[in-house]
Amino acid sequence: MATTAPLSLPAWLPPDGRVRIRPLGEEFDAVRVPLFQGLYVLPRFALTGLSGPVVEDPVQRVLHWLIPPGDATARWWPVGVIPLGRGASLAVPPRDRVSDPWDGDGGSEVRWLVVRPHGDCLTDPDALYGALARVFGEAP
Repeated sequence: MATTAPLSLPAWLPPDGRVRIRPLGEEFDAVRVPLFQGLYVLPRFALTGLSGPVVEDPVQRVLHWLIPPGDATARWWPVGVIPLGRGASLAVPPRDRVSDPWDGDGGSEVRWLVVRPHGDCLTDPDALYGALARVFGEAP
């Protein structure tokens, strides 16, 4: 009889079902993308299987891709993309707050957009840069 291993969750996920503010630059950095452009990138990038978890902030109208610590500020990003590393923070939703973009729920809380975080799930910054450059153009 086949068994499946239990899902390995990152230690930085809120354990109690509440949104938590996490400092960046320790477990992960983030790359902020305006919502409209991010929603254009997301399905194309997801098809490659290379996108890690994405946090949607519907109030600020932005998406945040999570990448390894130190990688956000170690490169130039396309104009309109904002790297966030040490000294910044990010609201991290609990693992079960997942929905599709513009699902009509009218919610204003941050949530995972499509991708559930598990194990070593951060997005490769080179792959993310390539996906963003196709929408925003190359970095100056």
